[in-house]
Amino acid sequence: MAKFFPDEILENILCRLPVKSLLRLRCVSKSWLSLISSPRFVKLHMNVQTKSNLSLYMIDALVLSRWNLYSLNHFFGPPAEFFSHPLWCHHTIHNWGSCDGLICLSNALDDIVCLWNPSTKKSINLPYSSTTLTRNDARSYGFYYDITNDDYRVVRITFFVGEIVDYEINVYSLRSNSWHMSSEKFNHGPNFNSKEAIACGALHWMSGNLKEEIWIVAFDLVTEKYRVISQPEYSGPPYLISLYNFEGCLSLSCHYYSNVVVVDVWLLNEYGEKNEYWSKLVSLPLTPTDPLWESSNFSAKPVAYSKCGKKVLLEIDCRKLVWYNLEQESVEDIEDSMMLQDLEHFIQIYTYSESLVSVS
Repeated sequence: MAKFFPDEILENILCRLPVKSLLRLRCVSKSWLSLISSPRFVKLHMNVQTKSNLSLYMIDALVLSRWNLYSLNHFFGPPAEFFSHPLWCHHTIHNWGSCDGLICLSNALDDIVCLWNPSTKKSINLPYSSTTLTRNDARSYGFYYDITNDDYRVVRITFFVGEIVDYEINVYSLRSNSWHMSSEKFNHGPNFNSKEAIACGALHWMSGNLKEEIWIVAFDLVTEKYRVISQPEYSGPPYLISLYNFEGCLSLSCHYYSNVVVVDVWLLNEYGEKNEYWSKLVSLPLTPTDPLWESSNFSAKPVAYSKCGKKVLLEIDCRKLVWYNLEQESVEDIEDSMMLQDLEHFIQIYTYSESLVSVS
């Protein structure tokens, strides 16, 4: 076979195949095994799959359900696949997102954290890491790819809440299979109930009080340095601010509460540069007849662009999914399948592309 197909052509053909087929084709010959297992091919395959086969996945206590994102329009059919996840026997599951085909899950009760590749069905439990805090009130995790060190990393924030709120940041490296504790701390630490977001190689959180003064803090995960990010020009006094990672960018959802309820979604452009600025992606007004009108925690999480790039899929208040048409600035409802009548029993919603990335 190699006589007729140079490696470059063979790579170009094989990288378009699903992981399930590639795992079988590794048995064809030693040369095919070497090719498919090589870091170069793993990255090539991942890039092709991300551009063409982006999926939407949701996790509950037992299984992962996967939908083909680009086949969605105004209707959600049944899931394309179901996977039993590694923590299926635990009921208090947290989903911390996906990166390059790997998914980070944790069990709050036992504090088990795992990295899992559903496509290869391989997973790894992270080693236990203690904390220096005298009491642990809560833990929050984030998952990202460290492009500087070519490494997959998990960030853990441990909170202590008392008369003085304290926190601790630990970073796990898949490459070394070990934890590292950051010695640097910032005066404006994360709020106990806030949600952190990792984007552009930094951990971000909201600090302060909306009634007084608030800050967006960025903690660079390579240099371990802090900075305060300027905020968007809000349309009014913010009621609730949430941070997310959207397509690799830092995004911000701001809920204003007045006679008219409006939620704006912003993106931070030219991150870290002199001309860093916020641009408004979505402005979502609600009418009194909308069932989300009375929600005190209403947020709009941007999930993914449509294949044509003219729409954004929004997760509204963990209750429903809608398409937002960027050109017409209008909302397009999605007719849900029975599985998506109520999103509240799912644990976060993220995008996913299958890959051959190893967790070992």
